[in-house]
Amino acid sequence: MKSANRSGLEGLKILLGCLVLISLTGISGSAQEEEIVGYGFGLKEYAEVSFAIPVEFDEMVQAESLDEGNYSEGKYVGASLLFDDSRVSILLLYPCDLAGEELDAFGLVSALTGFNKAYDQAVYSEDPINISGQQAYVGQLEGQLILVYQPSDLTVSAIFIDENINEEALDYFVPSLQIKVDEAITPLYPEYCAGIQTETAAPAQPATEVVQAAQPIQAGQPAQTETAVQPAATFDKSKIDAEVAETVERFEEMFGRKLSF
Repeated sequence: MKSANRSGLEGLKILLGCLVLISLTGISGSAQEEEIVGYGFGLKEYAEVSFAIPVEFDEMVQAESLDEGNYSEGKYVGASLLFDDSRVSILLLYPCDLAGEELDAFGLVSALTGFNKAYDQAVYSEDPINISGQQAYVGQLEGQLILVYQPSDLTVSAIFIDENINEEALDYFVPSLQIKVDEAITPLYPEYCAGIQTETAAPAQPATEVVQAAQPIQAGQPAQTETAVQPAATFDKSKIDAEVAETVERFEEMFGRKLSF
């Protein structure tokens, strides 16, 4: 994993410093003076995503795309949102070679570069931050901030954030983000992964298709929309009542007020 150096990486250091501070101290102090609104939506049937931002930024957030597909080492599900003109993309990877082990920083970054080799050029800090109780590593590639962590034993998630995102919205989005993976459901099936393992000479899809699948995750690129994501419509509240209750309880403790999902 490439680590941060002094030449040309001041932006990463500043962003990392802010994120570490947020993850260590939380945002309960400022939240006492803020009205918070919660968001939730589904990554197909495989996971539920929730986060919160101050209510004054409510109209800033717009759903953009929802996508699912194959890549050369597994399958993926992804969604992208617009915070005004800044894109936030959430990628959930199901690598075929992930057997339930906890990955270190190198393993997490390797899983992401297995999805798209372009991310091998990202520069990462050695210091992790906290996302939902899990260690996440912060990277930067051109004008894009990358957070990579493991929300479940069989998945790796990467969150891609345009650097020009509103800083106050970012201060709330990162510490409140939760990805609840339904471990009883997976897009992988044995024959698919067996084909990847035995047909090493040919990827599961042509390389050009893999690049196209990754485009929604690239900062500044138009999303390849499969289905429009409308958080209010795709958020299956009945399916994850327990998870929502847990999230609301956590936010009530953090913010001292209730959230309206």
